[in-house]
Amino acid sequence: MDTCDMLFHAFLCFVFGAFSCRNPVLRWLGLSLLILPLTAIAGIPPHNTPVIRLTVAKEGTADFKSIQAALNSLPNNTQQALILIGPGVYAEKLYLTRDKVALIGEDREHTIIQVAELRSNWLKQHPDDWGSAVVNIRASDITLLRLTVKNSYGELTGDHEHQFAIRGFETATRIITDDCAVIAGGADTLSLWNKTDGMYYHRNCYFEGHTDMVCPRGWAFFTHSTFVNKKAYATLWHDGELDEHQKLVVRDSHFDGVPGFMLGRRHYDGQFYLINNRYSPNMADKPIFRHTYPTEPARDRANRWGDRNYFSHQDHVNAIYPWLATNLLQHPGAISADQITARWTFDHRWDPEAELDRLYRLLEQK
Repeated sequence: MDTCDMLFHAFLCFVFGAFSCRNPVLRWLGLSLLILPLTAIAGIPPHNTPVIRLTVAKEGTADFKSIQAALNSLPNNTQQALILIGPGVYAEKLYLTRDKVALIGEDREHTIIQVAELRSNWLKQHPDDWGSAVVNIRASDITLLRLTVKNSYGELTGDHEHQFAIRGFETATRIITDDCAVIAGGADTLSLWNKTDGMYYHRNCYFEGHTDMVCPRGWAFFTHSTFVNKKAYATLWHDGELDEHQKLVVRDSHFDGVPGFMLGRRHYDGQFYLINNRYSPNMADKPIFRHTYPTEPARDRANRWGDRNYFSHQDHVNAIYPWLATNLLQHPGAISADQITARWTFDHRWDPEAELDRLYRLLEQK
C-alpha cells in the first residue's frame, strides 16, 4: 500500500469510525485526524509550545533554585522563554546569551538580584567586561520585569568608581526593563553599549547611581521613571556618534539627587530629548555638556552634529533654569512633544510597547 492509499484509508477510518479500523497503523492515523481538530477546538496547545515557562525559587519549590541554572537549561532555539522568579535576594551574576528571554520577578521590592563587583577589580583577572556586571547581556529581545538589580560594591566599601548593575554588550539590542529598580553604588549603573543598532526601552523604573548612571549607546527611551544621582556630577550620558538619528529620550519622569547633581553630558555626538519631566531644586544650573580632552587628541572625538538638546514642558514651573526652556521649535523637524513616542524614538523599527503587551498577555495565560 503506497502513501496515498494509506492516507485515503486513514481518512475513511476517520469518517466511518476510527475505533473499528482493523489495521493498527491506519487506526492510529485515523485517530490522529480525529483528535487534532478536537484539541484545536478545546484550545489545548500542541506538544511543541511556542513559549517556555520556568520557575525559580530559593526554597526549592520551583523548577530551579538558581536563575542562572534556569537560563542554562534553555534550548538553543527561537522560542520565547519566560522565567518566573520568586521572592528573595539572589546573590548571583547572570549571563544572558540566548535571545528572547524574559526574567520576571514577583515584584521589585521582593525579587532582588544582588552582587558586589567593582569593574577595575574584575579587569585585574579577566580580559574584558564580560562578567563585570550583575546582569551581563550578549543577546537580544531581553526583558526584565518586576525585579531589582543591584551592584552593592559602593554601598559596602565606599568606593564609587565604575560598577555596573546591568551591562549590555556590542550585539545586544531590543532590551526592555519595566517596573524595575536598577541600582549601583558607583558610576555606569545601566550600561547598554551597542553603538551600532542598540535599542532600549525603560518604563516605570527607578535608577540610582553615581555619574553617568544611565549611559546608553544607540537609541534609548525612558518613561515614567525616577533617577536619583548620589554624586554631584552628570546623571545622563549618551553616545550617538555612529548615526545622526540615534537619540536618548526621557519623558514624564523625575530627576533628583544630592545637591549639585547635574542633568547630563556626552563625550561623543549625542542627542537628548527631555519631555515633561520634573527636576529637583538640588539639580545644578549646568546645561548638558560635552566632555573634551584638550591634551589627548586621540580621545577628543569629532563633534559632527553639535549640541542637540531639546526640552518641552507642560508646566513652565518645571523649567527651573533658562536652558531648560521649551525649544522644540528649534528642532529641524519642528516636532511636537506628542510626536516623541517610543516608536518615533526607534525610527519605527521597533515597537517595544506592543512587545510588552504581548509578554503580559502570555503571563496571564496558564
